[in-house]
This record gives sequence, C-alpha cells and structure tokens, in this order.
Amino acid sequence: MRHGFTLIETLVTVLIIIVLVAVALPYYRNAVESSRMTEVVMLWGRQKNWATGYNMSADQAQKSTDRLNKAGLNHFTGKVVCREKADPNELCWEAEFTRLENSSVHYKLLTAKNFTRMMCMGLNGAGEDFCESQSQQDTPETIDGKKAYWIR
Repeated sequence: MRHGFTLIETLVTVLIIIVLVAVALPYYRNAVESSRMTEVVMLWGRQKNWATGYNMSADQAQKSTDRLNKAGLNHFTGKVVCREKADPNELCWEAEFTRLENSSVHYKLLTAKNFTRMMCMGLNGAGEDFCESQSQQDTPETIDGKKAYWIR
C-alpha cells in the first residue's frame, strides 16, 4: 500500500493554487488601494468645508499645502495648486494628492469644481486601471493631457 501523493497530483494542486492567486491578486490590490485612498477622502472631507468658495492667494495655498502635509498622510503627499480653467471667473485652486512612489499602483487624487468633487488620475498602467475601477463614469475627463475619472 502506497502513502503520499504522486508528482502529477502535486503539480496539479500547485497549478490550481497559482491560478487562484492570479485571479485574486488584482481584487486584493484594488481593495488595499481603496482603503489607502480613504485617508485622503476623509482628509478632503474635512478640508473642503473651509475651502469651498474660498479664493486663495498663493501664500494661503502654500499654508494649505503645509497643513495637508502635516495632517499625517501615510501613503500620499498633498498640495494645493492653481489649475487653469476655461472660465476665467472660476476659482483655480484645487488640491492634489499623489500616491507615494513605493507602490506599483501610481495615481493622483484631484479635487475639482472648487474642492467639491474628487477625481482619480492614473500615472501608470496599474494606476489607470485602479482609477477606472473606482469611477462612476465610462468616459474619462482630460486634465493636463491625462485621463481622470470622477470617484464614486
């Protein structure tokens, strides 16, 4: 009477495990990035209350950038930038949160419409896929020549 597994049985088992991991890994990566994105969304929720409708000067924008970076973001850097608008009467100041480089999924979270909405812009292929998966739209907007998606 033989005990144990044959080489074929072991290889089939390993192959099944590899396929399952390959299928599950993208879902796991999206779940991890979604949880990391939450830190920015929560900070943005606090910041937009004072920023909405507020026309900043360059000094005030720098102070806001300093405040964002002192907020203790673990996975992003934040800054307030003036983004050119088609309508010159529209306020230009918005926040940008860039995912730190130590990740294979690289993207930016951008506020839009004077801090009231948030968009996701992929900076590499994995970042674009992540942003598209977090989106509530099929057709992306174009900001600074890159695709950006409204976040749900």
